[in-house]
Amino acid sequence: MDRLIYTFPLHMAAKFNTPMLCYGENVSFEYGGCSDKETYSAMDQIENGVAVGFPMEELVGDGVTENDLSLTLAPSAEERAKLDPFYMSYFVPWNSYKNYQIAKEHGFHDLTHEWDRTHHAENFDQIDSRAYLVHSWLKYPKFGHAAATDYTARYIRYGMMTREEAIPIIKARDGKLDPLCVRDFCDFCGYTESEFWKIMDKFYNRDLFEKNDCGEWVLKHPIWEENK
Repeated sequence: MDRLIYTFPLHMAAKFNTPMLCYGENVSFEYGGCSDKETYSAMDQIENGVAVGFPMEELVGDGVTENDLSLTLAPSAEERAKLDPFYMSYFVPWNSYKNYQIAKEHGFHDLTHEWDRTHHAENFDQIDSRAYLVHSWLKYPKFGHAAATDYTARYIRYGMMTREEAIPIIKARDGKLDPLCVRDFCDFCGYTESEFWKIMDKFYNRDLFEKNDCGEWVLKHPIWEENK
C-alpha cells in the first residue's frame, strides 16, 4: 500500500506526459528521515525509506503474478528524468493541524464521537485503516516512542502545546496500542490476539524496557525525562 502511493503517480505522470507532479509534504524533512534536506524536488522521494522495495517472491503466488505487482516498482530512471515532481511544502508552510482544519471546511469527517484511539493524541490522521496503525505503533517497543509522541511534538513545534502539556498525554497513550487495531490486524492476518501479543513480546528492546510487577513492559528511562 505504501509502495504504490509513491510509485503509481510516477507511472501515470510518465504515461500521460504530465511532468509537473505535485506532492504534499517532504516526509523526511517534515517529520524526520534520511533525506532531510529541504528541496522543492520530489525526484528522490522513492528512496525516502517509506517506499522501500520488498522481495517480490514474498507476494508472488496464490494467483498473484509479478506482472500484477509491476506498478509497485518505480519507472525507469530514464522515464523519471522526464518528470519534475515537487513538494507543496517547499512553497507553503506545512502544518498538519491547519491542513486538517481546511479539510473539515470542505466536508472531511474525523473520528470525533466515533472512536478515541488509545495510542494517538488526535483523531484525524490516518483514519482510513485500523489494522495499518499496528505498523506505525511498532516504533514503540523498538525505540520507546510512537504516535502520541509524534503528534504532540508537532503540536509543540506549531506553538499549540507546551512540553509540560505533552508529557502526560505521552505517558498515558504512547504505549497503549488500540484494541480495535489489534483486532482488525489479527482478523486480516489470521492470528489470535494471544498469539499477536506473544509475538509482540519479542520485539521489546531490552535496553529500553523492563517488565514491572504486573508483567507489563515499561520504559527504564522515559525520553521525556531526558533532554529537558
